[in-house]
Amino acid sequence: MKVECNDQKTFRLTEQAHLLGELTYKNFFSYKAEITLTNSERYEIKPVGFFGTSITVTKNETEITDLKMNWKGQIVMTFQDGQEFVFKAKGVFRNKYVIENKEEEELILFDPKFNWGQFNYDYEISYDKKPQDILLVLLGVYASNYYIAVVSGAI
Repeated sequence: MKVECNDQKTFRLTEQAHLLGELTYKNFFSYKAEITLTNSERYEIKPVGFFGTSITVTKNETEITDLKMNWKGQIVMTFQDGQEFVFKAKGVFRNKYVIENKEEEELILFDPKFNWGQFNYDYEISYDKKPQDILLVLLGVYASNYYIAVVSGAI
């Protein structure tokens, strides 16, 4: 799987040239975004709270999951059905990211590649077992962008 961004707002998730979904930001400096899957499902992502420290994901005005950064610099994704995943930096330079389940098994690895020509990130995504939940993969891309912005001081 890979994610390419060509307009600095839209991240397209593909596998073998087949579109799986898109993450589209409302504007360039916003954390409001929308995920659209190929089956026409749409999810809205928006910061909530006084400082926007929590992020909620809704579908048809119903909360699906929330994302919160903990004190370790990890982003915890808690779904309404009780599933919980942790997004965290990995590697010597903390330049790769993983999503782990509660048992700390690595499910998805995100390897961002900075594209100097477009001035944005594209991602190579790898896994041992193909993820069935494309929403989780696109939330990982969102979390990667959020983490990079937080660490670089862009917010």
